Amino acid sequence: MRKENQANLALAVSVFGAVGTAAGQGGASLVWTAIHHGFLAATVGGLADWFAVKAIFGRPLGISHRTDILRRNRARIMESLVQFSADDLLSKKNIMEVIERENIGALLVEYLEHRGGRERLIEATVDILRHVAADVDSRRISKELTPYVMQALHALPLEDSFVELLDVLTEEPHADRIFNMLIRMGLQLIRTQVFQEMLHENIASIRTEYEGDGMFRAFVLSFFDDEMIAEWLTDRLADILQSAMEHDDRRHRDGVQALVSFVTTLRTNPNLREALHRYKIHVIEHIELENILTNFIEHRMKGSHPFWIPYIKELLNEKMDVFAHSESWQNRADRWMKNLAAEEVEKHHGMIADFVRDYLNRKSDDELIAFVEGKVQTDLQMIRVNGAIVGAFVGMGLSLLVAFAERMWAL
Repeated sequence: MRKENQANLALAVSVFGAVGTAAGQGGASLVWTAIHHGFLAATVGGLADWFAVKAIFGRPLGISHRTDILRRNRARIMESLVQFSADDLLSKKNIMEVIERENIGALLVEYLEHRGGRERLIEATVDILRHVAADVDSRRISKELTPYVMQALHALPLEDSFVELLDVLTEEPHADRIFNMLIRMGLQLIRTQVFQEMLHENIASIRTEYEGDGMFRAFVLSFFDDEMIAEWLTDRLADILQSAMEHDDRRHRDGVQALVSFVTTLRTNPNLREALHRYKIHVIEHIELENILTNFIEHRMKGSHPFWIPYIKELLNEKMDVFAHSESWQNRADRWMKNLAAEEVEKHHGMIADFVRDYLNRKSDDELIAFVEGKVQTDLQMIRVNGAIVGAFVGMGLSLLVAFAERMWAL
């Protein structure tokens, strides 16, 4: 049952009780008289509280004197509400006391680790960066970056890096691996059609030159066709190359040493740096760097699968792991956010009063009355109920007190 209905029921019971108990007052007992006066007092209290409650929001019984309090005093009441909200309920001190009681660093860890915050933060960051990248003018950015990239390429010491690379190649493990790689390439090369064709051509040329006018030579070579010779030479070359890959084989040691000697000779060549420098300048001057940068931005920074997304996710996960396991980081975040909150509260606290005032001003008198009544109606109706109950007990108490006083006086 609604509180207003309860209050109305209490008032109705009081009225009917007062009327019902009034009939037998002639020779009524002390208790009956007390009950009658209790109902009377409850009726008076209930009516008084009903009038008081109704007077706040309207004009009960059409009485306009000192009633309709909210409507007549709207400006003053609104300003009091505004001041109460801004200076008392949501004062700077109260706001900061609530904030200071919280461990914001621990709350952030809880959100990141157990409430899906990590995934949401990563997704939000990636979405923001993708929107930023999508708005980039690739051609304009490439045009602006090209001079700086060109300058960086000119300053890049590729000559020195290449010479240092040659130094690395002369070291035993690397030279050995490179030699084996060259041998494997040779094994593949001798089986290619191009090499076989070239081998057949040379065999035919050598056969013709060797035979000359000698019938005996021609007779001997007639037992061996070009295909047989080519196959035998290919197998022999394969055996030689295969054995050269064995570390204990003399060919392997000699081949590695020859490779090291070649690289060393190349490294000490005085014209090497100059040739590398000229080649670098030539490449830089003829490369279409602006188009390359534009294509890179369009397809690798934008596109459907930007290259930077996995790196951003890895970086964010790494930083959040550090944050989750570092109390000092959490304390720093806690203090930073509280200082930020204090600055924002100090800077924008006046907005609370403006917001409340603007919200109340947007409501008409009837809307404001309905809004306030809806918020306090339950408590106000309980005042009516309590008024009837208290009035009943007070009425009965006074009735009994008067009756005992009269009897005492009669004595």
